[in-house]
Amino acid sequence: MKDRVDVPSGVRHLKLVATLEAATHAESSKHLSALEADCRLIGTALSVLYQAATCHRKCHGGPHIFESLCGRLYNLGASAYILAQRGFYDEALNLIRSIGEISNLIALSVVDKEALKEWLSSDKKTRLRKFSPGEIRKTLKRHEPSLVLATDDWYARFCESYTHVTPQTKPNMHNARSEAYVGGVYQAAGIKSALDELATFLASVAMIVSRYFKFDDLFEEISALLGRSDGESRSGS
Repeated sequence: MKDRVDVPSGVRHLKLVATLEAATHAESSKHLSALEADCRLIGTALSVLYQAATCHRKCHGGPHIFESLCGRLYNLGASAYILAQRGFYDEALNLIRSIGEISNLIALSVVDKEALKEWLSSDKKTRLRKFSPGEIRKTLKRHEPSLVLATDDWYARFCESYTHVTPQTKPNMHNARSEAYVGGVYQAAGIKSALDELATFLASVAMIVSRYFKFDDLFEEISALLGRSDGESRSGS
């Protein structure tokens, strides 16, 4: 029988985690050039969110609710990017589900300012009843269906695949051989899936934020990047 390798415990196990994380990060970095369009969108969108959250260009005063939402989006987005680079794709996609929820809430602020005011002053019971992710999607569909960034089908798929556990749950299975992995292991399909989704949602919500805060230069930059990535997709199809 093949000898088993000892699995360390305690602090030694944490050192093993760090060693494996560094190796996966290094492997991922070799392949990021193939995902350059996604990385540019993610980086520019994160810049938008960071500047909005920190009042970098101008402080608009008030309770800074919108700025706080941008700050939460920034932290989620940066964390999802870091996890994807280190092979934790399911975990990155779980964070992207949360990004989708907040993106819909920000989109709601565009189409129904009265609803947003009610959300700001609502108690927990009201938020659960009138401002659940599903109710926000319904409100958006009534006002402007094109602004539903996280759709019903997308949200259900992400909940089922990356958030809630089922008898069929297998960790980080993003490869053609249908192998699941415990720990972060580089998988080309996994990092592409995570960064594609992250780029799509961050770019969409960053355009809304750019308009709100009058970041015209960053709005134009994202628009140009989206046009370029669409062209690359068409030429590669």
